[in-house]
Order: sequence, then C-alpha cells, then structure tokens
Amino acid sequence: MNGTTALQPQILPVREADPNIPLSTWEPPGDVDDLKRLFQAVQDWEPVDWKRVNEGLDTVLGDDDHPAAFLPDPATADELAQDFRSALTQLVNRALRDAQRTEADPETARLLSMARKVRVEELPDDPGKALGLLRRLGSVTSDLVESLERLGVVEGVSEC
Repeated sequence: MNGTTALQPQILPVREADPNIPLSTWEPPGDVDDLKRLFQAVQDWEPVDWKRVNEGLDTVLGDDDHPAAFLPDPATADELAQDFRSALTQLVNRALRDAQRTEADPETARLLSMARKVRVEELPDDPGKALGLLRRLGSVTSDLVESLERLGVVEGVSEC
C-alpha cells in the first residue's frame, strides 16, 4: 500500500482553466413564470392510454364487425378528441426523434403534416361536425401509427 487509507483524503491535481472555453454563469431559459408553467406541465403529464385510444378508434371508425355510426354527446366527443390529440402529439414527437427516417418517407411526412393541422382544430358544437373531426383525428392517428410501425419508429402501439 502507498500509505493512503479510505479515511485520508487524496489530493487531486487541479486543472488550469482553458482560455479557449468561455466561462459564464448558467441562465435558466425564460423567467420564473415560464419555469412554473413548465414544471406544472411536467406534473400534469399523463402517458397515452393506447388501449383507450384504440377503443376510441373502433368507436369512431368502426371495426371489422361493426361500422361506426353514432353522434357523440359533447362529453364523449371531448374525451375522444383529447385521447386522439394526446396520441398524435406523442406520435409526432416520436417521429421528430427519428426525423431522418420519417422525413425521408413521403407518406409519413404527409401524415405528420396532417397530424399537426388536425390536432389543433376546435371540436365543433354540432354533433355531426364533431363526428367528422373525430373521424379525421382517428384516421390520422391510425394511419400514422401504421406508418411509424412500418418504419420501426414505434412498436406494438396498434396491438394495445
């Protein structure tokens, strides 16, 4: 042993400051209110319930056994729209992380553009128009999941 024990501190060499690296203090992005909003958004974040999204897709688009034919009440329509919007947000963000693959595929790029547009549309008060928007949201969600799964960007989402 060299005479140093775990209880004795070791003296470590001090590296001189590199004059090529500017030293500055870190400034947080935004002001206090911006940071509070950011922290609140993180606290309020909930993962997408893909099982519920897929059930919503069956409700508004139909499935192999039952075609969709309903006019949703406002509360149901709002829930479905929120589920689809959350799903689209997550899918778009996931696609952005693999932008090299997703932007090179014309169909996926088209679906991403559609997703960004349709997810910000307001839900109309008219039940027929609300159903139309829900079907657009659902259709883009379903097609985008399929496209991203084909590219290997996401896995198993359609099986939830």
